[in-house]
Amino acid sequence: MKKSILFIFSIVLLSYGTMMAQEYAGSEACKNCHSAQYNNWKQSGHPYKIQKILGGNPPSYPVLTAQKVVGTQVNYTLNSGVPSAPAGLTWGDIGFVVGGYHSNARFLDKEGYLMYGPNHQYNLSTKKWVPYTSGSLTKASYTYSCYKCHTTGASKTKTTEFNMYPGIEGSWAEAGIGCEGCHGPAKSHTSNISNKPPKEGLNSCNNCHARDRNEGTTTYTWDKRVEWQARTVGTISTGFIRHREQGDMLLASKHGKANFTCATCHDSHKGVYFNLGGVSAKCESCHPNKTIVGHEESKTMAKCTDCHMPFAARNGDQLTAYVSDQSAHYWKILTDPITMFDNIVTINNTATPPVGFKFIKQDANGISGVTLDYSCIQCHTTKDVAWASLKAKAMHSKPVSVAGTNDIPSAFGLSQNYPNPFNPTTTIKFALPKSSAVTLKVYSITGELINTIINANMNAGTHEVKFDGSNLATGVYVYRLEASEFAYARKMLLVK
Repeated sequence: MKKSILFIFSIVLLSYGTMMAQEYAGSEACKNCHSAQYNNWKQSGHPYKIQKILGGNPPSYPVLTAQKVVGTQVNYTLNSGVPSAPAGLTWGDIGFVVGGYHSNARFLDKEGYLMYGPNHQYNLSTKKWVPYTSGSLTKASYTYSCYKCHTTGASKTKTTEFNMYPGIEGSWAEAGIGCEGCHGPAKSHTSNISNKPPKEGLNSCNNCHARDRNEGTTTYTWDKRVEWQARTVGTISTGFIRHREQGDMLLASKHGKANFTCATCHDSHKGVYFNLGGVSAKCESCHPNKTIVGHEESKTMAKCTDCHMPFAARNGDQLTAYVSDQSAHYWKILTDPITMFDNIVTINNTATPPVGFKFIKQDANGISGVTLDYSCIQCHTTKDVAWASLKAKAMHSKPVSVAGTNDIPSAFGLSQNYPNPFNPTTTIKFALPKSSAVTLKVYSITGELINTIINANMNAGTHEVKFDGSNLATGVYVYRLEASEFAYARKMLLVK
């Protein structure tokens, strides 16, 4: 009997050892059996975290476009991909491209060194080339702490294949975040499906969607904390959460304390930034009847996520002084009349002399939130947090008017034309919180300029203008308002 038990226990140990000892097969080995997941993953950003440049050819990305709208202040078109190599270089000078799917792109040279210099970072949200610098350095080693979140099977140990790249600290099994980046190495699984890969679990997202974790003898000041960096946008002193730290923000939220994981709201195989189904849950599913009387989306264009998940994190570039390109994942809004500068704490590391890092504060329960300048002033640009605090407290339980005094709007806005569809005339209404140089133009659906309705300086207030489409054919047209730092566009339908 004891021999039988020992034999069974040995088989279990051997099976477990086989499972844990699997090697990497590569994502292409997964597509035959998991084609739906593979195809969704292929359109997401994960495969394109780093690409090797071959034969001087440009990197390859799926051709994707999305219109990004944040409240009433931000409206731009996001396109995937990098338009060219950095100025003065060709793709033949580049060894690897890091990113380029939705946020930014940086570059390694032919030896694997990270390249610094003017125009060495491309920001996709603003379509701008900007400097990527670190003091006087022109290049630096591409370290494990970076490429472990850009590759699959990252290691500090160099393999023979990577000896040709002295700038890369170690090696990796697959460029980009492949299937095995989340599910674990699965080579033996491809020949025997009973050999399951050592799936890391749904919280494996935090391996990358959080700042460096303390590993062995290495201690990071920001372990399980969310770092914040000051910036100046125009003349405004502001700042944003650094990098993509969604995982640490989730942990410092009520959702995290309730054991939510990223997969509670996301389909991890699908992309988010190009509306590919990566967001699989709606706020209203758990939070019904939260419409704010006087602040409905039909009036303000503001969604739940605009206020509760403002774009307060900066990975590539900022769009305004309070809007960047990554959403916060705290969900809690701090309704006291404080700014972001009152919501940060400095923590020193153990270096000699110590270096201070700024982090978002946590309360006694480990919960953090965003301040009203991110949630309210992103749209109500002429107001301050004292005004916002009066409006924000108990906002979901009482009617709220967000209009300014003396009939002056508190934010820029462009309303839907009325009537719509129309024939042949319609009225376009817009709001200016301050005197501005205004242009209002009409375009065809293919982007051809049809008519410039307004091109003039206008006073603050609510304005309306009639548009006559008598000379146009039936179809969809786009009208776009630009005023000061505001730009917004809407579609209208002419039916004859």
